[in-house]
Amino acid sequence: MDNSQTLKILQDTIDKLKITKENLREMRKTNKTFPRQTNTRILDAFQSFAQFDRAPIWMMRQAGRYLPEFKEIMKNRDFFDACQDPFIAAEITLQPLKQFDLDAAIIFSDILTLPKAMGMEIIMDKEKGPVIKNKLETIDDINRIKSPDPQSLEHVYDALYLTRQALYGKQTLIGFCGAPFTVFSYMVEGETSKMFLKTKKWLYQYTQETKKVLDLIAKESAQYLINQVKEGGAQVVQIFDSFAGQIPFIDYKEFVIPSLRILLEEFKLECPTTPLIMFAKDQNGVEIIITFLKMFLGDTPLVDGFQLDSNVSDEVLVKIIESDRTIQGNLEPGVLFGTQQILKKRVSQMIEKLQTTRRFIINLSHGLTPEHEVEKVRLFIQESIRQSKLYKVREILE
Repeated sequence: MDNSQTLKILQDTIDKLKITKENLREMRKTNKTFPRQTNTRILDAFQSFAQFDRAPIWMMRQAGRYLPEFKEIMKNRDFFDACQDPFIAAEITLQPLKQFDLDAAIIFSDILTLPKAMGMEIIMDKEKGPVIKNKLETIDDINRIKSPDPQSLEHVYDALYLTRQALYGKQTLIGFCGAPFTVFSYMVEGETSKMFLKTKKWLYQYTQETKKVLDLIAKESAQYLINQVKEGGAQVVQIFDSFAGQIPFIDYKEFVIPSLRILLEEFKLECPTTPLIMFAKDQNGVEIIITFLKMFLGDTPLVDGFQLDSNVSDEVLVKIIESDRTIQGNLEPGVLFGTQQILKKRVSQMIEKLQTTRRFIINLSHGLTPEHEVEKVRLFIQESIRQSKLYKVREILE
């Protein structure tokens, strides 16, 4: 397999380990040995008393369309075809690590990878984004949802394995899935929406049927995350509930949290020591956060960390800190469009507020976009690292 012109970062690892398209899966299944972890900042952020020199940093959508190398590798390539090619997916995952001083890699994939394997026909439209051609329109359509053929997701675990080998322990590998509610919303809307009227109609009119689908997605999502850890080598996982804020918190708590509990419990039953980050976008109110904080499997918390929005309240921060959970976030990505002065100011304010806890991972409040500039992203990372180190020095001196 001669991919030397395309796999500019991954090729060295492939050559060193003698990995081919033909032997990759067998190698993954028989050899779970990975390079020694030399950078433990992300993993240490889930420990209350671990020593650290600075807060770790990574960014949601750090491998994406703002990078010239991403545009180059995706030229004449379908999005989902790239996701399903483990060599291409791993190469894309590694691209931002070549550009920036980051502490984690998040696998290049999509939250719709699982529903695609469950029978949803999904294409990536250049204007609309993901579009589901056979969306759920009637209650009878629920019968079309199936458990994935195990082989249909093997490419994700292959990509994770390749990436973990190529990281050489210098970064932590993060796997992820979409939360049941967000996945369900895509299934009934067929695409992203402004009002989510179809989702709300199902939720309020076909409540029991909706709960049935949410629970099914939850169970499949749990197994998907378990396999990312046990089969692929993911070291941390994150659940993305991108559309969580589209319904009131009272409905989120009543209708959505039960399916999330299923997902969380089944995952932690199999992977109790793997850190799990919950991102319920725009549902960072104190009542929802407390609900998550109270979730345990025996003595094991079901949620180890929270990805937070930029408008989270001090009350919520205090609750998370007092519960010895990890905070991740939370700079508004729009700040990266601003001047150096405003960017440095907002980074400083974020560090001063959030690094009061040892358990802090620097991130944005949501993902990077194609419009972001590489050099502004670089400034954000460099300034975050610089100010985090300064904060640590002041803390020692005091």
